[in-house]
Amino acid sequence: MTETGTVAFDLNDPDVIADPYPHYARLREHASVHHSTAPDLWLLSRYDDVVLALRDATRFSSDPGTGGDFADNPFNPSTSLPGWATRLIDRVLPTRTLLTSDPPEHTRLRKKVSRAFAPRRIAQWEPRIREITESLMDELADRAARGESVDLVRDFASPLPTIVIAELMGIPAARRDDFKRWSDHLIDGLLTGGDTRRMATSAAAISLFFARTVRQRRRHPGEDLVSLLVTPDADGVLGTMDLIVFCVLLLVAGNETTTNLVSNAVHALLDRPAVWQQLIAEPGLAAAAVEETLRYDSPGQGLLRCTTTEVRLHEVVIPAGARVLPLVGSANRDPGRWDAPDEFRLDRNSNDHIAFGVGIHYCIGNALARMEARAALETLARRAPALSRAGHPIRIPSPVLRGFRSLPIRIEP
Repeated sequence: MTETGTVAFDLNDPDVIADPYPHYARLREHASVHHSTAPDLWLLSRYDDVVLALRDATRFSSDPGTGGDFADNPFNPSTSLPGWATRLIDRVLPTRTLLTSDPPEHTRLRKKVSRAFAPRRIAQWEPRIREITESLMDELADRAARGESVDLVRDFASPLPTIVIAELMGIPAARRDDFKRWSDHLIDGLLTGGDTRRMATSAAAISLFFARTVRQRRRHPGEDLVSLLVTPDADGVLGTMDLIVFCVLLLVAGNETTTNLVSNAVHALLDRPAVWQQLIAEPGLAAAAVEETLRYDSPGQGLLRCTTTEVRLHEVVIPAGARVLPLVGSANRDPGRWDAPDEFRLDRNSNDHIAFGVGIHYCIGNALARMEARAALETLARRAPALSRAGHPIRIPSPVLRGFRSLPIRIEP
């Protein structure tokens, strides 16, 4: 546990992970710029400060190398990568990703991949996303009819983005289980009690898979997202390693974000029967429910940055080379920005939330995640109005990934 002034805050405390919001409120009020020594992080909790840090790519760098040695995992120190794995990753994946680069490298990468996520292109996928959602709902209903257990995460919220991303990338249906396993291992290796050896093995397997996929698409391009990325444009082509890293990032980030968004939304709605009934009566409110979930219980609670120079905020000096964690989850509950921020309401204008980041690193896949989540909530409200809990939910053991590993539900005819 660490202290700044009179405020004690432990990022990895199980109580904080279970419900971080009362702890965020204390930080915002008493230590909005908080220095944690274990792990060594500077925490920003107020909306304006978080937005400042995320917009200012000059002073708050996204390059992890700016903050020194990142062999440790600051979010769950007990699962630090062993030295051999860190050295292997440094050798095999020396390139920067969209998440871990600054201009001009970030500008180059962003420009290259943005065409694959153009709004018009993503909008064309809505009918197919709704087909997938209906199919998953059919399977849920069949399981319930057979008297089998139904888990929202395992049977619905997790398969949805996995299938969508696999089809976007032109990956055969037979490899979806591999996709899901690799993605889960990469995420779980960063969590408390996670298996870092399995994480490293899956990282190698998925990198090899995408290396082969990139070579195949260069020889025989199709209509899928990978083919679009390997096609040269006016600025040339992306390197093979850039393409592999982006494909891995898309798979892992896309799966985890959407899965957590859907499960967090259903969890919040089941806690509020009156709001759930609102959605049943008017499924079009699914868009509002998605935005309010993003604000109220964001799938990503923080975005890591490193200072390139000394920064003064509220008379507190953050030194150069410091690791800074702008707490997106706290910013989205700041009473200085929203009225009654701890209430979940569908009549709220939640458009100022920063669940997808802000500035140059604004999530490139936000439209896809929103579309999937809207389809999921509309389908559940229409086909499972008597949805209820069937057991104790299990949260992801992470201070930065907010969601569920299991959310048992009951579906009545």
